[in-house]
Amino acid sequence: MFDSLLQLMRRDVTRGVAGTILLKVGSGGLAFAMFSLAARAMSADEFGDFATWLSVAQIASVVGLVGQELLLVRFLNEYQVRGETDLTKGVLLSSLKNSAIGMLISIAAIAAVAWIRGEWWLLILSVSAFAAVNSGLMLGSQIARSLVSILMGEGNREFFWRVAVVLLLIAALFGHRQLTPAELFAAMAIAMSASLLVQIASIVRVLPNLRSVDARFERPRWRASAFRYWLASILEAANQYFDVILVYWMLDPATAGVYFAASRLANLFAMLSAALYTFGARRLPSLYFSSNHRELEHTLKLMAEVTAICVFVGLVIVCGGASWLLGLFGPHFAAQQWVLIVLALGTAFQAAGGPSAAILQLTGHEREYVPVLTANVVLRLAGFLVLIPWLGVLGAAISATVSLVLATIALNVLCRRRTGVDPSVLVLSHLSSSKDGSTYAVRVADTND
Repeated sequence: MFDSLLQLMRRDVTRGVAGTILLKVGSGGLAFAMFSLAARAMSADEFGDFATWLSVAQIASVVGLVGQELLLVRFLNEYQVRGETDLTKGVLLSSLKNSAIGMLISIAAIAAVAWIRGEWWLLILSVSAFAAVNSGLMLGSQIARSLVSILMGEGNREFFWRVAVVLLLIAALFGHRQLTPAELFAAMAIAMSASLLVQIASIVRVLPNLRSVDARFERPRWRASAFRYWLASILEAANQYFDVILVYWMLDPATAGVYFAASRLANLFAMLSAALYTFGARRLPSLYFSSNHRELEHTLKLMAEVTAICVFVGLVIVCGGASWLLGLFGPHFAAQQWVLIVLALGTAFQAAGGPSAAILQLTGHEREYVPVLTANVVLRLAGFLVLIPWLGVLGAAISATVSLVLATIALNVLCRRRTGVDPSVLVLSHLSSSKDGSTYAVRVADTND
C-alpha cells in the first residue's frame, strides 16, 4: 500500500491536485483561525451580526458579478486553445464592464438596506467596501487562474490577505481589545485590496500581446451563457450563505454565529470540492476542447483517488473532534457538536461526488445545472421552515445535509448521462472491476449554444 501511495504521489496530475488541495486547506485553516479569533474578540451577538452581514456581502458580490467569473472560465480556455486572441480580449473587456456595472448596483442595494435598518455608517461603508473588493478578487482569480497560475489566482483570493487579518486579531486579543463588526470588515477590505493589486499586476504582465489586437465580440453567445452562469452562481451563494441569514431571522444572532462556525468547519470538505473545481477549471477545459479524451479520463481518475483519501481522513478528524473544534470558537459553541457532524456528512458526500458541477458547466451543459440548484435551494428553505421550529439549529443542519446529498446524486446522474463521465469516487470501483482497465467514453457536447 505504501508503494502504491508513493507511485500515486509521483504523478504530475496527483501533485497538481494535492498542491491545490493544500492551498485550499491552508486557506481554510486561516479562515478558521480568523473566524475563531473573531468570535473571541466580539460578544456572541456581535459575532452573529458579523456572520450575517458577511453572508449578505458574499451574496451581493456574486449577484454583482452577473455570472462573469464563470463566463471567463468557460470562454478564456476555449479561445486560448483555439488561439483566438481577438475574442480573448473581447470577452475580458466585456466581462470587466458588465461586472463593474453590476457591482455598483449591488453595493447600492446593500447600503440602502443597511441604512433602512438604521445601521452605523461605518458598518455600511465597510461592508460595501468588502463586497466590492471581494467581487474584484473573485473575478480576478478566475482570470489569473486561467492565464497565470492557480497560486496567483487562489492564493491572492483566499490565502495571503487572511494572514494579515489573523495577525490583527491576535494583536487585538493580546491587547485585550474588543473589535466591532465594522472594524473587522474594514480590516478585511484593506488586506484584500492589497491582494487584488498584486493579482492585477500579474495579469497585466501576461497580456502584453493583447494591446495590439483588435477586440472581437460574441455578445449574444456570452449573454446567453452569462445569464445561466449568473443564476447558478446566485443559487450556489444562497446554498452557502443564505442559511446563516435565515437562522439569524428565525432564531437569534448568537445562534446564527454558532451555525456559521459549524458550517465553516464543515467546509473542510467543501474546500476539497473547491480545490477539485479549481484544479479542474484550469486543466479539464483545455483537455475537453482539444478532444484529448484519454488524458481527461486519466485526470478524473486520479482526482477521484485523491478525493477518496481526503474524505476518509476528514471524516475521522471532524467526527472524532467535533466538540473540541467548535470549542475553539468559545465554550458555548462546543455544545452544538451534532450540528457540525451532520453538516460535515453532507459536505463529505458532496466532495465524494467529485466536480460534476464543474464538468457540466465547463462543457456547455450549464443549463442542466441550474434546475438542480433551484430544487436544492427550494428543498433546503422548505426544510428550514419545517425543522427549525421543531429542532432548532440542528434542524437547519439536517435540512442542509439532506438537500446537499440529493443535489449531489442528481448532478452525478446528469454528468454521466450528458458527458459520459463519472466524476465521483465510485469510478474507482468501476475501474478496478474492469478486466481490461479501460475507462469510460467521453461524449463531447455541442458547446456553441
